[in-house]
Amino acid sequence: MHNRIRTALAACVLASASTAVLAEDIEGLIESIDSSSQSFVVQGIEFFVTPSTDYDDGLDGFGSLAVGQEVEVDFDYRDGRHYVIEVELEN
Repeated sequence: MHNRIRTALAACVLASASTAVLAEDIEGLIESIDSSSQSFVVQGIEFFVTPSTDYDDGLDGFGSLAVGQEVEVDFDYRDGRHYVIEVELEN
């Protein structure tokens, strides 16, 4: 019985100590693009693309992004940065 309680408590401690990664999304106009850091800004937030970033609705990669495009960005926030999961054109 005591081992089960200890195991349950240890699991709770580990679960609460792990860093949460939350997927979110945002829509807006691309305000700026930085090719050197492979990032772009929407609503004042800098988003970083990765090799696994998915591009949809006519976008075929980072090079197809342009200032002024209206986009929806699905992202994870981890390690103090916003990483793009998927970016797609709106309209």
